[in-house]
Amino acid sequence: MLEKIPDYNQDNNSRDQTTSGVDLAPVIIKSSLVLYRLEVFVYLFMLLSASIAIYPFILTAFYWPLLWLIFLLMIAAALRTSLRNKKSAPISFSVTQKIWYLRTTTNTIAVRPCSEMLVWSTLIILSVEEIVSGRKHRIVALADSMTSEDWRRLRVWLRMALQKNS
Repeated sequence: MLEKIPDYNQDNNSRDQTTSGVDLAPVIIKSSLVLYRLEVFVYLFMLLSASIAIYPFILTAFYWPLLWLIFLLMIAAALRTSLRNKKSAPISFSVTQKIWYLRTTTNTIAVRPCSEMLVWSTLIILSVEEIVSGRKHRIVALADSMTSEDWRRLRVWLRMALQKNS
């Protein structure tokens, strides 16, 4: 079930009306352990698949072991980045007077929705862009990313905003 962001119309240049008039108290979103484990599993499966595929050719030419080593280093770098993201500080998402805010430990960023968002019972994906710089961010939240109260509050707010603007 893919749902559009409330009051967002890509054909209309008016991006000031992004939600209903209801504010959302700050919701703390941290890294998901389930998503991290899934990502590690995918990377390890890729490494295993590449190793099995390259095994018959490993002694036929000098470049096959070199290619495998480069692939291994790329997988290690991806796993390191994934671990760094898992250990990153949580963010706070809130809406005050129709302005969306992302708060980190260092700063507060005013954002606006930039495309469709996904709201499922176990997954929420919010696509936002910074108002000042235009940098895009995708916030992925699973049920283990926040407390059950914050999860419920965010889903109810999103559903209410979507139904009110349909």
